[in-house]
Amino acid sequence: MHSLSTMTARKLGEALDLGHFRCLLDIGGGSGAYDIVLCKQYEELRATVFDLPHVAAIAAGKIAEAGLTDRIETVGGNFFEQLPGDHDVHLLSMILHDWDEAKNRALLRRSFEALPSGGAVIISELLVNDEKTGPAPAALMSLNMLIETEGRNYTPAEYSAWLDEAGFRHIETVWFDAPAANGAVIGRKP
Repeated sequence: MHSLSTMTARKLGEALDLGHFRCLLDIGGGSGAYDIVLCKQYEELRATVFDLPHVAAIAAGKIAEAGLTDRIETVGGNFFEQLPGDHDVHLLSMILHDWDEAKNRALLRRSFEALPSGGAVIISELLVNDEKTGPAPAALMSLNMLIETEGRNYTPAEYSAWLDEAGFRHIETVWFDAPAANGAVIGRKP
């Protein structure tokens, strides 16, 4: 998972301009792969991996191996209960496909509340097209998620509606080609 995330994070960092953000909160950030790659791509960026305490401990080791402990921290917690403050961009990468619509909407509302004006949320996923006919990898992963979790792979239109409902504006979808994701839906807090 760390290797796949590293490759996907590189593509995400190339597809989006994160240069005007200063502090990234990686919600459910796992091993910290996205934070490591994005902080290397954007030298002014700082990051926080926010995940369950035992996962945050794994991330701390990966961050130390990458020599980025001065720019990336880890915080243990439950994102359904709280989100750390003082971040101007939130990343939800390969997270929302695990959960049903109600939990995803609640998490996006929590993100909106925690972000400052001008902040943004980035949802990076293997997106199903709006017609729900493909692409094949996203459709197959959606089937897998339906079997193994309470979630599925969602469409850009679904994410956009949830972001709008939470209060985000200037919502856009950016497509890219990577091993674990094919796009990102971005919303900005007015």
